[in-house]
Amino acid sequence: MSSPTPPPGWHPDPSEPGLIRYWDGTQWTEHTQPAAGPTAEEPAPTGADEPGQPDRSGVPRSVKIIGGIVSAFVVIGVLGAVFGDDEPADDSQAAAPSTTSSAAAQQTSTPAPSTTTVPPTTTTSAVAAAPPAPATYTSDPRCAPANQSLVDLVASGFSESGLTLTNGTVIDAGDYTYIGGSTVDATGRVENRSDVWVLANGTVYSSTGGARNTTSWPRASSELDVSPGDPDVQAVDACVVNLTR
Repeated sequence: MSSPTPPPGWHPDPSEPGLIRYWDGTQWTEHTQPAAGPTAEEPAPTGADEPGQPDRSGVPRSVKIIGGIVSAFVVIGVLGAVFGDDEPADDSQAAAPSTTSSAAAQQTSTPAPSTTTVPPTTTTSAVAAAPPAPATYTSDPRCAPANQSLVDLVASGFSESGLTLTNGTVIDAGDYTYIGGSTVDATGRVENRSDVWVLANGTVYSSTGGARNTTSWPRASSELDVSPGDPDVQAVDACVVNLTR
């Protein structure tokens, strides 16, 4: 003779003391709550009150839970005496939903691992600055070597003994002849890398600062109105500098 099946409703949970589980008439469902919850005639609740808060009757929930636990033990003993060992299948059915419910609860409560995307770091190697291109020096195509007699004429105006003129270079510009050269002392040391004089009507005039300091020739700027910045003076000066590189 089989044992009677309990009616649908809330009954003490056979697998978890202190809880009551909803029996739908054929099997135990996953709905559980403390033993002080609704009776067998009430449906499963959709939510639960906060622990320690009094229910509608004004009794604190914690007090009802403790009382429910004690009542559950009494009810479990009574049900054990009524159903006995004739319903092992019911116990296995009750245990199965509990395991599934616990696994589902654990899966739900486990937060998904957060993924943080770190942007790749791009390192740009410093490119060494290219060295500046060497300066180019262009000699005026009009520059020509000065004949020795013209070099001796300019050197005859040196105010110090032992000075000579080398790298003699000239530009013939019609009325004026521009003469450049390097001033060297008796030991061979270059005293002035490049100086420029101007020849007009057979007379020599000193143009650049070095020419005025080392020779006694009159100044070209005051006598001929030819300054050191004159294009022809600069052209001869550049030609002499290029000869000394």
